[in-house]
Amino acid sequence: MSSTTLPSQPEQSLNLSSKARAFYELMKPGILRLLVLTTVCTMVVASQGMPRLDLMLWTLLGTTLVCGSANAINMVWDQDIDQIMNRTAHRPLVTGRLNTKEALIFSASIGLLGVLILTYFANPLAALMGVCGHVFYVVIYTMWLKRSTPQNIVIGGAAGAFPPLIGWAAVTGELSAAAWLIFALIFLWTPPHFWALALYKDIEYGKAGVPMMPVVQGHHTTIFQMLVYTMLLLGCTTLLAVMSTMGLVYLISSIALGAGFAYFCIRLAFSKDTEKWAKKTFAYSILYLALIFGAMSVDAVYTTHFTEEGYLMSIEAEAKRLRAQETEKHIQELRQQNLSVNPK
Repeated sequence: MSSTTLPSQPEQSLNLSSKARAFYELMKPGILRLLVLTTVCTMVVASQGMPRLDLMLWTLLGTTLVCGSANAINMVWDQDIDQIMNRTAHRPLVTGRLNTKEALIFSASIGLLGVLILTYFANPLAALMGVCGHVFYVVIYTMWLKRSTPQNIVIGGAAGAFPPLIGWAAVTGELSAAAWLIFALIFLWTPPHFWALALYKDIEYGKAGVPMMPVVQGHHTTIFQMLVYTMLLLGCTTLLAVMSTMGLVYLISSIALGAGFAYFCIRLAFSKDTEKWAKKTFAYSILYLALIFGAMSVDAVYTTHFTEEGYLMSIEAEAKRLRAQETEKHIQELRQQNLSVNPK
C-alpha cells in the first residue's frame, strides 16, 4: 500500500513566500521607488500643497501597478541577456523561480488593474499617460531601441518621465507647460544617470550584445555626452523655476544640486580612475533626483516667489485649483442626489 506525503505547513508557507517575493522582484521595486517618489512630488506641486489623500493613494497604486507591469515584460523580453550579466543574473526568470507564462499573466493582470484604477479613481487622462508610459517602455525601449542603437537610453528615457505626467493629470485633469518641463527634467537626467552605470558595466553590456554608449563609442565620447546632457538638465531645471509657480526654495536647491551633478561629471571627465568616479556619479544622480523633487514639494507648500509674475501665476493656479475642487464637489453632490432618487 503506497502513501503520499503532503508537504508540511511551514514548507507551503515558505513556497508561497518565495513566490510572492519573486513576483515582487519582477516589478523592479528599486526603480518603482523612484517613480513613486516623482509621482507624489509632482502631485504636491500640481496641488500647490497636499492633494486629497484618497486621490494620492489611488494614483500611486495605479501608477505602481502599470509601471510594475511594464518592468515585468522587460524581464520577460530580456531573459537571454539577463543571464549573461552579473547585475541581472539574480532576477526571478533567470533563476527559475518564475516561468514566462506566470510572468506574462501577472504583468497583464496588474497592468489592466492599474489602468482601471487610474481611470475610475483619478481620470482618463491619467490612465492614458499610464498606458503611453507602458507602451513606450515595453515597445519603444525594450523591444526596439535597447538592442539596436547606442541612443537607446536617450530616447527610451522618456518612459521613466511618464509617472509625473500621471500625477499631474490626476490632480488637474490636464497637462500644463510645467508638467512637460518636469517630464523634460527626467528625460534629460536619464542619460547621464544611466551612462554612469554603463561606464563601469561596459564589459557586461558588451558580452550581452547591448550597444550601450561606452561599448560602441568609448568612454571619452560617453563622458562628453554626459556633460552635454547635464548642462541641458541645468537649463531645464532653471526654466522650470522661471516659467512656473516655483519659488526661491526650488530655485536655490536646483542650482546647488545641479552644480553638484556637474562637479561629479567633470571629475569623471578628468579622472584616471573612471570606474571610481562613474560609481560616485551614478550614486549622486539618484540622490539628485530624489532631492530636487523633494525641493519641488517643499517649495509648493512654502512658496516664496522671486518675481511678481510668479506670484500672480501662483494666485491664478490656486484659483483654478479651487474652481476644480468646487466643480468636483458639485458633481459628487449630483451623483448622490441621483442615487437617492433612483436607488438600485
